[in-house]
Amino acid sequence: MRTPIPLLQRAPSLTDEDGFGLIELVMASALFIVVSAPLVGVLLASVEQQRFAHERTLAGQTAQNAIEAIRALPYESIGIQNGNPSGSVSATQTAGQLGVAGLDATVNTTISYVDDAPTTSYQTKADYKKVVVTVLRNADSKPLTQEVTYVAPPGGGPVAGQNQGIVQMQVIDYVLNTPLPGMTVTISGGPSPTRNDVTDATGSTTFPALLPTNATYPFYNITVSGPGYTTLKDDTPPATAAHTAIAGGQTFTTIIRAYKPATILVVPKNPDGSAYTGSATATIRSSRGGQSFAFSGGQLQVQTVAGEPVVPNLQYTVRILATNGQYSTPSMQLVPNSYPTDLTMTFPLTLTGTPGAMPTLTVKVVNSSGQRVTGATVTVAGGPGSNISLIGTSDPTGTVVFSVPSNTTPVYVVSALSGGLTGTWSAGVTTNTTATVTVR
Repeated sequence: MRTPIPLLQRAPSLTDEDGFGLIELVMASALFIVVSAPLVGVLLASVEQQRFAHERTLAGQTAQNAIEAIRALPYESIGIQNGNPSGSVSATQTAGQLGVAGLDATVNTTISYVDDAPTTSYQTKADYKKVVVTVLRNADSKPLTQEVTYVAPPGGGPVAGQNQGIVQMQVIDYVLNTPLPGMTVTISGGPSPTRNDVTDATGSTTFPALLPTNATYPFYNITVSGPGYTTLKDDTPPATAAHTAIAGGQTFTTIIRAYKPATILVVPKNPDGSAYTGSATATIRSSRGGQSFAFSGGQLQVQTVAGEPVVPNLQYTVRILATNGQYSTPSMQLVPNSYPTDLTMTFPLTLTGTPGAMPTLTVKVVNSSGQRVTGATVTVAGGPGSNISLIGTSDPTGTVVFSVPSNTTPVYVVSALSGGLTGTWSAGVTTNTTATVTVR
């Protein structure tokens, strides 16, 4: 006999605890996240520390390999290529180049002379060499390790003696008369290999242990460079401040002057004050020389005068001669506006005179034998109100041609200079004229 199936079954009680409900799962998950979050940070930090420790171990091995390779070199080869001292060591290498795999790092090496002689002995300023090897992680340039070692010359070799020379120098700002740190100094041309160094906080650097000059290499040349700076022309080779012979035991001391070049803006104006946009020639002069510049369009920007970047802290005189025969009176100003923060100076010049066609003045420069002189500097001055100033250079035929306003008094004075020889000519110019100037 079958048992009848009941039509209704009792519903499960809410108090049954056969498993987890949704609420319990959500709460448990949230609690797990809260508790595990700090643990994740600890775990990640632990992994990073382990990785960094491994990298430092490899970096130490890399630095040691670099030092051992340097110590294996002859003493005269221990130096950076074109460094101070100069040698065969590369300033920058990779860990792989030094035989260490698995490390993505750059190895920087610096080598310098050490001045460590007793005060009672001869001062060579090159008693031994200091080697510094720094390993930097490429990912973030973080230093992993740095090793320092010192290498002494073998025995009492020539470096420890009095048969080599020293160059001591300082770089200063020509205008401010203050030291310039961080300037790159190069000494070259002598029997020692080319060396480069950077000036310290006092603008100074020293090049010791230089081989004496000889008949084959009679001079050392010193050059200086730095961002935004140029060396004063007076202190570049072959000037005596940057060009010297060296004898054994000699110390050559020098000062090199550098400056931030200025910019001159020439702005011509018509007599009514409006902008002049035609063609013209501007002549710019200072105590260091002068030059003429042809231009058009209403403005001339000049950064080089007489073969050198515009030297600041000088009085410059500017004149304009327009192609229509008008001209300006000279304007003199101290250049620039405010060194070294504002390196510009504007010369607004108003044209005057009567417009008209201008005759040509052709200048032929010859020597005392009547031969043509090429490359002579020719200056024309005078004319209306003595306001005309033009500078040119004689061509391969010894000739330079100027256009000048017609004028009889004051006359035009023509001067020619070539290799220390000079000559002059003077006369009024009302028609096309040829002037022959003999330099003696």
